[in-house]
Amino acid sequence: MLEKIITKLIIADVDIFYKDQDIVVRFYDGSREPKEEEIVNLVVVDPGFGYLYLKFKGDAALLSGYLNEIIFSSDEMVDAAIQYIEDLAPQSKNLYMPYHISRVRETSCVEYNGEY
Repeated sequence: MLEKIITKLIIADVDIFYKDQDIVVRFYDGSREPKEEEIVNLVVVDPGFGYLYLKFKGDAALLSGYLNEIIFSSDEMVDAAIQYIEDLAPQSKNLYMPYHISRVRETSCVEYNGEY
């Protein structure tokens, strides 16, 4: 499901994936995504700004993921992303939900773009 998150702190496109109650959210810039007709020969694949994964375990939930520290540069921005995924899952309210969100910076990549 394609949506957009717009808060005072974050503007990003999001893809939302559901499996039972569990949710994965991908944050990215949709304008950088290749269109179907552009996927020939040289393709630049943008990894996006990060992912959050909300996994329900009985009467608790676990939240994990990573977010690009250049985009999510403050704790308040990370909190806004956490609030966004919690709002997608109202059943997470009032549950014990430990979390670990890593802010990461890209140092290198492995890539195949059709040219080599």
